[in-house]
Amino acid sequence: MSAETLFAGQGYAAVPLFDPEIVRAAAGDIAEHIDRVSRALYLPFEQSCPDASPGERIDRVFAHERSVANLLRVAVCTDAHRGPRLQALVNDPRLIETAAQLGGRALSGKIARVRASIACFPEHRHAWHSDVARDDGTGCGKVVVTAWIPLSDAGPDSGGLEVAAGRQPAPLSSEGDDGFEIPEWRLAGLPRVEPACPAGTALFLDRFTPHRTLPTRTTRFALVVWMKAA
Repeated sequence: MSAETLFAGQGYAAVPLFDPEIVRAAAGDIAEHIDRVSRALYLPFEQSCPDASPGERIDRVFAHERSVANLLRVAVCTDAHRGPRLQALVNDPRLIETAAQLGGRALSGKIARVRASIACFPEHRHAWHSDVARDDGTGCGKVVVTAWIPLSDAGPDSGGLEVAAGRQPAPLSSEGDDGFEIPEWRLAGLPRVEPACPAGTALFLDRFTPHRTLPTRTTRFALVVWMKAA
């Protein structure tokens, strides 16, 4: 089944798009950002576990400085996307061209952020939601297609995404849903899939497709790009 057919019917498609080594190297922007933030703290830099890999570092800091680990988590998810290697992925023309082809609409504006599934912070895993929860044509309502780009191999056992398949004509959340989380009962009857996404793969999601973050034993970082209608 082609990516276009899968996206049209199921609301998602995993597309090999980038050189895996370039994507893995982009995680270096995250490591450098953690270094930058850690050096600005009163806490001695050595206690920020600089010898650890990006996938282990926040969990190791958490073991003795939970508040600092949380600060690093927030810093990464707020500003690390501005790193040059991550920006090269954001601005790669293949990204928006593929999204426009799958979504069947011209796209222009985009928003990018780093998102993480961190073992020591399970409360920050995203519950069931869609990237457009209010189809009002403003703000997030302008998003058409999302590209989720893990910076390492991701899947069912490594902090990937679970998708409630089946392209939806409208959001499944409602005004009464707390924080736009989609309650489980609204997903009854929808097949669940856990796409394998090796490094270099972009998982494209329709704006109304429900998805959530799967647990992970170590930290998994992903670059997320929300693309808006032209």
